[in-house]
Amino acid sequence: MCYVTAERAECVQLCVLSHLIAILVVVMHRIKILSGHLRPPGSSEHRRDLWRSECGCAGSSSPDDVVVVHGRRTAVGKAKRGAFKDTTPDELLSAVMTAVLTDVGLSPDKLGDVCVGNVLQPGAGALMARVAHFLSGFPETVPVYTVNRQCSSGLQALFNIAGAIRSRSIDLGLACGVESMSLRSIGEPGDLSSRLTDNDKARDCIIPMGITSENVAEKFGISREQQDAFALSSQQKAARAQDTGAFQREIVPVSTRFVDADGSERQVTVDRDDGVRAGTTLAGLGKLRPAFKPDGSTTAGNSSQVSDGAAAVLIGRRSAVEVLGLPVLGVLRASAVVGVPPDLMGIGPAVAIPAALETAGLTPPALYCVEKLGIPLEKVNPNGGAIALGHPLGCTGARQVVTLLNELRRRGRRAYGVVSMCIGTGMGAAAVFEYPGP
Repeated sequence: MCYVTAERAECVQLCVLSHLIAILVVVMHRIKILSGHLRPPGSSEHRRDLWRSECGCAGSSSPDDVVVVHGRRTAVGKAKRGAFKDTTPDELLSAVMTAVLTDVGLSPDKLGDVCVGNVLQPGAGALMARVAHFLSGFPETVPVYTVNRQCSSGLQALFNIAGAIRSRSIDLGLACGVESMSLRSIGEPGDLSSRLTDNDKARDCIIPMGITSENVAEKFGISREQQDAFALSSQQKAARAQDTGAFQREIVPVSTRFVDADGSERQVTVDRDDGVRAGTTLAGLGKLRPAFKPDGSTTAGNSSQVSDGAAAVLIGRRSAVEVLGLPVLGVLRASAVVGVPPDLMGIGPAVAIPAALETAGLTPPALYCVEKLGIPLEKVNPNGGAIALGHPLGCTGARQVVTLLNELRRRGRRAYGVVSMCIGTGMGAAAVFEYPGP
């Protein structure tokens, strides 16, 4: 996960959230290209005028806008040994579903639909989601369904609800994501044709994620040292964010059961991400062995963690939200899902982000003619990324939206941001949001 911000308050702030360390270098390259184009020479007033004329979304509003009202997430726990290792996903999901509606005083019968992103539960968690729905006190008249687009499932849930709003099927909906990687692990790929081995691209779809990371590192020249340095930065920033309470507003405290090593049970309240390792050092990272290839560069220390967690985001049509007197935390300006080579699936954000930005009107065509520049490291991941926070598969997309919009609100001025992630089997997803300001 990373954030990238412009240098001046008048400029667009471009925030990118991505969870795979190997692709961040590629994304950083592309985003700085954008940054150069989004800061034309001249006065700050000229900059504002430029954005008004070239970005159809910038500074404008419509009754039909899809807006984010509110979002919450659980803390993210380390799979198998963290705070949520004994907590079922329906309980995690119920906690955030309940909190989001309680916070804004909305009755669940106002929802037109609920969509939940999930990867590992049977049937993408269809039964689990309906159980969570009733545990949250939602009426049977409100429907719920699930979606599995692997690592982007939580974001795809938001896209699906947004699509229903745009088509006028519903006015308000809840987009969620949840995963327990403690109770369910990535297993066999399922029932596949024997012809898979005869097709290169089909065969590449079952390459382990860690090997695709190694492929990206080799192809784009990303060294072990670069990855370890980035991982250290992620841990340090996440630790600082925890210490300063930056995540407090977005995390729902969850009271749950925890089984100790001796089999005894106790109740705990979880309100802190437990994957953050404040004591991480470059020397310590350097001692870790490669996790996927004997001569590889991807380790347990510079990869995103397997995790447990849930998040929920309430979205609606602006006109309906205003009638109900609900707040507007952000506006969904554009989205994109793209395909990339399965064996290099980590490059998905480098393709999806420019596509989403162009749809939002935030990129000129000349973008694709520019070939170089990077972004300052201090502008990337001010609160740490998934290396420190973790990556609960079905949850991450929704969690990123919650974290992004809360970060922009903390900064206190109108801004734009992007959430993005790579997707197994060779895809990438991205969404552009506007924070309208206080």
